[in-house]
Amino acid sequence: MKWSLDQLRTFIYVADLGGFSRAGERLFLAQSTVSWQVQQLERQIGAQLLYRSHNGVTLTEKGYAFYLRAQKVITANNEAERWLAQSCADRQTIRFATTDCYASCLLPSLLEHWKGQFPNVQVSLDCSFSTDIWRRYKNGEFDIALAQHCPSEINAEPVRVEPLEWVCARSSLVWKQGTLPVALFEYGCPDREIILNSLKGASREYSVEFETYSYGGLVAAVESGAVVSALPKSTIPPTLRQLDSQHGLPRLPSLNVNLASPKTSSDHICSQLYDAIVMHLAEHEQGSTTKGQELLQ
Repeated sequence: MKWSLDQLRTFIYVADLGGFSRAGERLFLAQSTVSWQVQQLERQIGAQLLYRSHNGVTLTEKGYAFYLRAQKVITANNEAERWLAQSCADRQTIRFATTDCYASCLLPSLLEHWKGQFPNVQVSLDCSFSTDIWRRYKNGEFDIALAQHCPSEINAEPVRVEPLEWVCARSSLVWKQGTLPVALFEYGCPDREIILNSLKGASREYSVEFETYSYGGLVAAVESGAVVSALPKSTIPPTLRQLDSQHGLPRLPSLNVNLASPKTSSDHICSQLYDAIVMHLAEHEQGSTTKGQELLQ
């Protein structure tokens, strides 16, 4: 048997109010519609549920038994709707911003932890260059921001010092070329200027052969073996190896990585997510120390 919740509600109203017209007024339905819904319900059940007379309606014996069960169904449905409405109302969205490098390398396991601990939190992720992240953070667009090159006027916690390292494909000898072919992030990324200024300062000839906004695109270009680039140490994949002064490349500076949130003192969930990032970065740094040593080989 299949009947709808609307049929059950209509039947209950008819029984409680003692008539089709009065039930129709409460439900904002025509009397004919109310009568038709009850008739359909009786047809589906295969039994008469109401005695009809000029004075109104009363429940039959089977109608009364069905009435009690219909009330339980409607009550359970109403409770489920209230729970769902409350659950949606309590759902909190955290606006998190970080660079594409960190999003690709750190976020998968971090988000897994977040969803396990905070299933009712929705994370809205924005990936951009660090200068754009901090500009938009100051405008109040993000709840938590993780990036390098944090301006001094922003109250952010330094969470790690990230060496910027030259990389190439593991079997590539492209660094031996007289004019170094380089892959870079597009204009707007501060790391780009650091890399180019280091090459200029060392009087190393270079040629920009590939530009991209994407961390994945940059890694793919370097994996081809045709170019070198530089990445934050913790984001270097195992398919690449690090290069240094022994390969004729200038030393690159380390980057200060900062974490900021204006809500950590007032928002319980945001504070917990903030702390989870700090712990995750510490664990990731310990794990990357060994990996970094292997990449030099």
